[in-house]
Amino acid sequence: EASIPLIQAAGWTDFMVCQIGCPYISAARSMMLRKALDAKADVVVFIDHDLSWEPENLLKLIETEGDVVAGTYRFKGEPEEYMGALFQGIGGVPIVREDGCIKAHSIPAGFLKVTRQGVNKFIDAYPELTYGEKCAPMIDLFNHGVMEHTWYGEDYAFAKRWIAKCGDIWII
Repeated sequence: EASIPLIQAAGWTDFMVCQIGCPYISAARSMMLRKALDAKADVVVFIDHDLSWEPENLLKLIETEGDVVAGTYRFKGEPEEYMGALFQGIGGVPIVREDGCIKAHSIPAGFLKVTRQGVNKFIDAYPELTYGEKCAPMIDLFNHGVMEHTWYGEDYAFAKRWIAKCGDIWII
């Protein structure tokens, strides 16, 4: 709620969509994505209901360069550990952009930005993950399950597919 005035002051138009009563996370996110695309959103941010952040962090996520940018957050418990995994560069050093973003190979989807352009890249790369009307398809960005003999949750499955065919993922 405290992020909204900052987003509006930066010139963004904001709105929120919810999906209540669907127990399947990938289906619920797919339905919310369709609603956002129908409203002509250029940027879609997926936020889990149990997260909190500093008001300026949502604007920072929205305005950070890249089709897929995640804000990481810690697991609920001790020791203090954060979700996601980083690419390791030369000598095991993470790859960091000038703006401080760190290249990742796995990210949580609870504070995640995906651009409209990114959704189009994903559809081109994975047409088998679209369903419904062809004129306004649903896109299962977060289709989870077994890939290459390993079971992936919805966020890590999305990251694996994105990196394989669409581009880089960044954590801010």
